[in-house]
Amino acid sequence: MSSDHAATEVFSVLDDEYSRAILEATRRGPKSGRELSEECEMSRATVSRRVNELLDRGFITERTHVDPDGHHYSEYEAVLDRVDVRLKQETGFDIRVEVEEDAADRFARIWNEMRND
Repeated sequence: MSSDHAATEVFSVLDDEYSRAILEATRRGPKSGRELSEECEMSRATVSRRVNELLDRGFITERTHVDPDGHHYSEYEAVLDRVDVRLKQETGFDIRVEVEEDAADRFARIWNEMRND
């Protein structure tokens, strides 16, 4: 799936070393906040802020796991696949962001699009 994003939004996320580290770590597989904090060598507060930004932009997904003892935690996984940046002839940039969708997400998106039409 592709979507259009504002250039400043994409550039600010990708310019941040913490966000890039989280994207790289979650691209290798799902990680909890604690795992990201340890692997990326950043505070849990920094992980939380950057994860929220990446979630808001649709660059990562969140899944909640419930342990048999009732405790639950979130894991995050990168869905950002590709960013194409083109400098327009007149002014500004054309940004295309491609994210991967699993089958359930794709079905939900298509269903919602059909209902809205």
